[in-house]
Amino acid sequence: MTADEKVNILLVDDQPSKLLSYEVMLEELGENLIKATSAKEALEKLLRTEVAIVLMDVNMPEIDGFELASMIRQHPRFQRTAIILMSAVNLTDLDRLKGYERGAVDYISVPVIPEILRAKVKVFAELHRKTSQLETLNRELEHRVEERTQELEKRAEVLEQLNLMLAHKNQELDAIIHTAPDIIFSRQVNGSRDYISDRFYEYTGATPGSANGLGWMEYVHPEDKERATLEWTRSVESGANYETEYRLRSRDSLYRWFRARAVPIRDDKGEIVRWYGNCSDIHDSKLLEQSIRESATKLEKMVDERTAELRELSVRLMTMQDQEHRRIARELHDGLGQELAVAKIVLDSALPQESTQVIKRACTEAISIIDRAIQQVRTMSHLLHPPLLDEVGLLSAIQWYVDGLSERSGLVTNLDFEPTDFPRLAPDLETAIFRIVQEALTNVFRHSAANRVWISLAQRGVQTIVTVRDDGRGIGNKVAALQPESLGVGIRGMKQRAKEFGGELRVANSNPGTVVEVIIPSPLICQDTTLVNECAQTGT
Repeated sequence: MTADEKVNILLVDDQPSKLLSYEVMLEELGENLIKATSAKEALEKLLRTEVAIVLMDVNMPEIDGFELASMIRQHPRFQRTAIILMSAVNLTDLDRLKGYERGAVDYISVPVIPEILRAKVKVFAELHRKTSQLETLNRELEHRVEERTQELEKRAEVLEQLNLMLAHKNQELDAIIHTAPDIIFSRQVNGSRDYISDRFYEYTGATPGSANGLGWMEYVHPEDKERATLEWTRSVESGANYETEYRLRSRDSLYRWFRARAVPIRDDKGEIVRWYGNCSDIHDSKLLEQSIRESATKLEKMVDERTAELRELSVRLMTMQDQEHRRIARELHDGLGQELAVAKIVLDSALPQESTQVIKRACTEAISIIDRAIQQVRTMSHLLHPPLLDEVGLLSAIQWYVDGLSERSGLVTNLDFEPTDFPRLAPDLETAIFRIVQEALTNVFRHSAANRVWISLAQRGVQTIVTVRDDGRGIGNKVAALQPESLGVGIRGMKQRAKEFGGELRVANSNPGTVVEVIIPSPLICQDTTLVNECAQTGT
C-alpha cells in the first residue's frame, strides 16, 4: 500500500441515521467508508474486503458490539484490525475494560465530538497505512535478503570451485615448472630476476637462490653478456617482448646455446607489473643450422661450378653446332652443288642433235630437275650458314634471309638498321645475332599467324639491340615471364645465345602481336676490311 492509497473503514450500527452521521463526520478524511446495519452483515463484508478500521456501536440486536469485536479478533486475518467501540449507554469503566478485553483499541462515548472521532480514525488509518507499507517493505527486504543470500551462496560455491581449480592449476604449474626441460624465470619491473626454476641450478651447478637479481649473468658466455644485457634493457624501456640467444656455462664448464624469451604482464592501466619467460636449450639445433649453412655454401659453390661448366659446355656445343652448320653448308655448296652442276653440263652436252622429240623432252625435264635441286641445295646451304655472313657481314646476311622469308611465306617485312653504316662485329657475335633473328622469324612464321613483321638492329654505345615485332596473336603470360617450364626450344636457344655474350632476352605482348628484344654488350667491333677478313678467318 502506498502513502496515497485509501484504506477501508467499516461503519457498523443498527440505526441508519447514526451511520449517516458517522459518514458525514468522516467524509472529509477521504477514505473508503463501508456501512453495515448488523453484525452479520459486518462479518460478511469483512470476509470480502480488507478493512483497516471497524467503527461499531456496542448496543446492537442479536450480536452486540462486544461479541462482534471478540469474533473479529479471533479470526487470523483481523488480528491487527483496529476496532473502535462507541456507546451512549455503556459508559462505565467496566464497560470500557470489557471492550478493551474483547479487542477494541478505543472506546468512545456518544454523543461523539466529530473532530475527536476524525482525529482518532485518522491516526488508526495512518497507522494501518504505515503498517501495510512496513509489511510490504519487510517482504521486499526479505525477498532481497533471500535473493542476496542465494547469490552469495552461489558466489561462495563458484569461489570454492575457483579456489579448487586454482589449487589444481597451481599443482599443474608446479609440476610443469619442475619437469619442464626449459629454464623458467620471472623478473621484476626493473628487469631484475626474482625467480629461476631448478633446471637452471641443475644445469649450472649453482647454489639454489644465487642466480636471483643479476647473479645469473655470471654463467653467460663473456662474448654474449653485452648483447644479452642490451637486448633486455631495450625491452624494459620499450615494453616489447624480449628474445635473444646466448651461451650458458654448465657444471662441466662447457657452454651450450640457449634462447631466452620473456613477455610483460600489465595491469588494468597498461603498466608493466612483472615479466615471465623461459630459456630453451637450442645448442643442437644451432649446430644443425650451422651445418646446414656450411652445406648450403658448399652446395651453392658446387652449383656455381657446375653451372659454369654447363654454360661452357653449352657454348662449346653451340659453337660446334655453328661450325658443323658451316661445314655442312660448304659441303652441300662445294660438293653436292658442284656435282649437280657438272651433271647438268654433262647431260646438256651429251644430248645428240638428231635425238627424237621424246629424248629431248626427257633430257630437258632432267636438266630442269637438276636446276631445281641445285637451287634447293644452295638454299639449304645458305640457311645452314649464309656465305654472306662471313664474306660481307651481318646486315647483308639478315637482309638476304628476310627477303627469302618474305618471298616464301608472304609475310610483309620491314628491316631497319641504326646506324645505316652498321659496324662489323666479332664473327661469333654476328653468328649469334643472325641465329637469334632467324629463330625469332621462324617462330613468327610458325606460331603467330601474323601478317607483318618489323626487324630492327641498332648499335647504341657498346650495346647491340635486336628487336623483332609482329602483329600476330601474341603469347601467354608465362611465356612473357620467361618461366622455364613454359618456354619452347626456340626461345630457350635465343635466351642461351644472348646469355653467352652477357646479354638479356626480353619477350612481351605488344597488343597486337609480340615483341622479342635482345640486348647484347658488343665492345668488340671490327671496322677495317682487312681486320674483318682476319676475324672471319681466325674466328676472333
